Amino acid sequence: MATGLEALGAASAVLQVISFASEVVCGCKKIYDGKPTGMNDLEEHTKRMSDAIGRIQSRCQTMAKTQPSEHEKKLSDIAKDCRAAAKELETEVRFVTAMHRKGSLLKAANAFLRASRHRKKIERLELQLFRYRQVMETELMSHLCSRGDALQLQQRQDFNHLEEDVQHLVTRISEGHTKLENLMGAEHSMTREVIVQETARTKEHITTKFEALGIDAATEAQRNSFLQSLKFPEINQRYNDLMSSEEATFQRVFRSYTGMTDYDSEESDADKREQNEIDQVWAEFIAWLQSSDSLFCVRGKPGSGKSTLVKFIIDNENTKQLLRFWSPDATIISHFFWKIGSSPQNSVKGFLCSLIYRSLEDNEELVKHILDHFPRLTSKSNYNDWSTEDLRSVLYAILQKDTQHLCIFIDGLDEICNKDGLSKLTQTIEGILKFPNIKLCVASRPETLVMGWLKKKGVSGVLLEDLTRPDMRTFVHKELEPFLSSSSISAETYQTLIQELVWKAQGVFLWLYLATRSVSIGVQNEDPEELLLARLQGLPSELEQLYSDMWQRLNENNSIYRATAARYFRYALAKLNSIGVIFQDEYLVSTYRVPYPGLLHVACAENVEMQEIILAGLDTIDHVEVQRLCEKTELAIQNRCAGLLRVTRMGSGGYEMEDSEHAKYINFPKDAFNSSVEFIHRTAHDFLIDTEAGQEILQCEVLSETEVKVRLLKGVICLVRFLDSKYGTVMDADFIIVEMIVGLSESRGNAGLQEAIKILHIVHKLCDNKAIGRINHPWMPGVLFLGYLISHTQFDDFVISSVAQAATREILATDVLREAWGLDLCWEGSRRPPSARLVKALISIGADLHAHGISWKRMYPFVWQSTAFADLLVFAMQMLNTGESLSSMRESLDLAESMAMTCPDLSATILLIGCIGPDGNMKLQNLTHLGGYTMHHSFQGKQFALLYEVDFRFLLLRLLSGRTVDTSDNALDHSRIHELLPRLENPSAKIRLIIKPGEEREPPICHHVPSQLSVPEITDLLFTPGAYTEPRRAETLETDEIAYETIVRLVKDPSTQEVDLESAVLSLAHEGLGFCTLEEAGIVPSLSYMEWEGATCYPSTTEQLKAAASRAANDVRSQATDQG
Repeated sequence: MATGLEALGAASAVLQVISFASEVVCGCKKIYDGKPTGMNDLEEHTKRMSDAIGRIQSRCQTMAKTQPSEHEKKLSDIAKDCRAAAKELETEVRFVTAMHRKGSLLKAANAFLRASRHRKKIERLELQLFRYRQVMETELMSHLCSRGDALQLQQRQDFNHLEEDVQHLVTRISEGHTKLENLMGAEHSMTREVIVQETARTKEHITTKFEALGIDAATEAQRNSFLQSLKFPEINQRYNDLMSSEEATFQRVFRSYTGMTDYDSEESDADKREQNEIDQVWAEFIAWLQSSDSLFCVRGKPGSGKSTLVKFIIDNENTKQLLRFWSPDATIISHFFWKIGSSPQNSVKGFLCSLIYRSLEDNEELVKHILDHFPRLTSKSNYNDWSTEDLRSVLYAILQKDTQHLCIFIDGLDEICNKDGLSKLTQTIEGILKFPNIKLCVASRPETLVMGWLKKKGVSGVLLEDLTRPDMRTFVHKELEPFLSSSSISAETYQTLIQELVWKAQGVFLWLYLATRSVSIGVQNEDPEELLLARLQGLPSELEQLYSDMWQRLNENNSIYRATAARYFRYALAKLNSIGVIFQDEYLVSTYRVPYPGLLHVACAENVEMQEIILAGLDTIDHVEVQRLCEKTELAIQNRCAGLLRVTRMGSGGYEMEDSEHAKYINFPKDAFNSSVEFIHRTAHDFLIDTEAGQEILQCEVLSETEVKVRLLKGVICLVRFLDSKYGTVMDADFIIVEMIVGLSESRGNAGLQEAIKILHIVHKLCDNKAIGRINHPWMPGVLFLGYLISHTQFDDFVISSVAQAATREILATDVLREAWGLDLCWEGSRRPPSARLVKALISIGADLHAHGISWKRMYPFVWQSTAFADLLVFAMQMLNTGESLSSMRESLDLAESMAMTCPDLSATILLIGCIGPDGNMKLQNLTHLGGYTMHHSFQGKQFALLYEVDFRFLLLRLLSGRTVDTSDNALDHSRIHELLPRLENPSAKIRLIIKPGEEREPPICHHVPSQLSVPEITDLLFTPGAYTEPRRAETLETDEIAYETIVRLVKDPSTQEVDLESAVLSLAHEGLGFCTLEEAGIVPSLSYMEWEGATCYPSTTEQLKAAASRAANDVRSQATDQG
């Protein structure tokens, strides 16, 4: 053995101190962050730590009496340091406890936030403990006691006489454990048991105290907001659209398990043999449910009932019982892909959101763990706030933490969108399967890529169409038996129809459903039995041919009916995501989701005369007329579309109303807002798009695709007018509507543009009247509607005319011009600069190029505060650095030079962010990345963020240096440049701060850089035109990697000081470097918003805003009392 038992005893005590001290640090930091923390937990961990400190002292004294080895001497040193750190920690805990006893938890949290000295001490102790842990895990334990040594110790007769903690340590080492949490597992279990018992005795007291402080309410609001951000509106739509499990006839799936008897006792021997063979195949699925095998596949033709089967299995109690053989705590979650649905329904991002939401929705403890682990997630409020990478990290954290066994059913692998592709989906699935306690059952069409992946993985499965004949017979029997009972058909015809329908279906349940419905209609129409059988014989057996036949039978001789149906098909093909209807008051913003295209959209699109009346503002429509229109349109869809379309209600279609107190008390027309026009199945959609027969059907309508979209667009605007006039709501559709208008303007030549301009006039007025807007809190600065249009030169005349006619034309011209180059996050990627013609026209109207103004830009708790000229310089620098050609930027550069001539102070400075990674990758970013919610996302890994203060002279010189090498630039005004150059002397660019990402749960680390340490070589790399293009990167890769090392040395320089991030950034904000705080801008958030607002990197600023919000709310109440 490498060491004595005395050393093992000392090592055990050291590990205990480190373990319990880490828990104490975690508890203290929670209090610093203002999070609810049970004092019982903290005090119990502290007590255990103190006990272990005593054991360290006594055992190290015993060890010192022997002849210690080098490793034992090092252990003694670590023990001494650990004991000292733990003693310091005891002092901090006494301080925490005293604060709690003095007053409320919130006061204690705020006091700690102000007491930075204490916080830094805790962080220093945490770092020390982490280092001691590393030394113990990686260096000492393997030398003190190897796994072989531990196994030998367990065989000794005196092993049971050792102290319990030493026995436990030896046992864990013998099992191969090396990490602290595993070595100390039992010790923590005992501690948790003590804490649970203690917590049970004081639960009522703590709950009462938290309720009095409002902590539970705030935390609950954050958790709900976080969960709702994952729950996209259509999350349950596909599941709910499928046939209910009670109606489904997949009873044979569980026959071998339940021992069920067949419905039809008069089966032939051949039928019985077939059923036995089918039951044997299903038995493989039943065996898989009970086994530890991780992956199973259900394959089937389009329309064979795969999705319905998956829903049936999920809902069937037998599934849960069988999974209990695999694990008693097994839980089922699911996701249904849908290719023709919205983006969340057919993407990897939506898939991850669905799995995370279903894993967390009933598990408050796990939600709390995730929010503790990823504090920045409290800022998530909707689906668009998420990135796929963040979602994957959260899912993996859930699977890592949750010990519960999980069986995941995934329907429609083949329905993943083309943008993501199957490979991205299967990589995600394989990542999930790496975690223990996971089973996955997938369903898919047998497409080549899917089959290749399944074969590679060696996945067992079933082919559905080979197994459903008995279930199909049951379905047809149930549908036709009423006709037999009423003597509408004879027993012989009844049996013939069942046999023929099942045989011709070839395992495709959708074909069977449509064909059986056709036969039922014939019986109800009292067709002779001979005609029924002949009609059945004439039905094509292929699904696409059946669609064509259904169409021909219904609309063969009426061109008007064919044209009407074709329009309805085109409306359904224009499907977009659901649209939000916003209810808001001074306290609350809530949303009701409206499907698109909805029944009222389509009804309004069809009624052209009514459209024109409503759009002209001459009249609106009432509840009765809305309901009548919807009923008429639904009847037309049923009668004209041959069963290829259906109208789905919100209750069954998954468009769920978000928790909106406003919407609950509004009497909406029942079909106007909760009904979606959809295809009966994806195969119907594909039939129209991918087949010659389908294309012929669509061409029955002479309207072009653009004209159909115009009608639907006008239908949306009619809906906006109705909602505004009747309920005063806001339609969250500005972005969608403008996108549709832009598409219209770029089609059909001048006619399309003129139509777009007509609609723009209407939409602009609706936006000004707040009938169309953004899901936003009332206190937030609004979005300038004309700002959406300035990147599209076809709308220049409209923008100029609108500004010129405004009452405050100079102010509006300035605001529009300021939007021209500001990068609103919603429009990233659409970065075309405005035309010089538009800019000059706005200037002639009176736009002030150098006037400061604010815009929201998602920088909470800051706002963007800049000028049009400054934004243009930053925009041009970023565009050139990312590879935009000089020729395409000439107009913008020419504008920059012209504006510089009128700038009163070219020495004015602004802040820019330069990012450099260890691989040499670098980029310039705008100030939105300083926002408290976005900073965690923006600065990750080992990337450094350099906060540069640059003046206008520096940026202009950089831009001019790029332009002067553009030999093809004939428009270069040399005389203006010569006039400008003397004003550009002594340019300035200096690094003010360097920000380095913190650990997963920690805020970024900030360093202040003295001006004399700014490194010009880094500046040259960051601010050179074309700096971030691949050709340039290939040439200078080695130089760029050296640049990263230079920054590392700069951070370590003695003159560079670590500073408080919040204080440093606030100092820059006060200097007027392109941003300021919300409070400085005169913007005060609502109190309700502040109460659920999550943690940011700027806690003190947030506290000040909360205080300002509280004062504002009190003022409002006081005014209301005075008026009362």
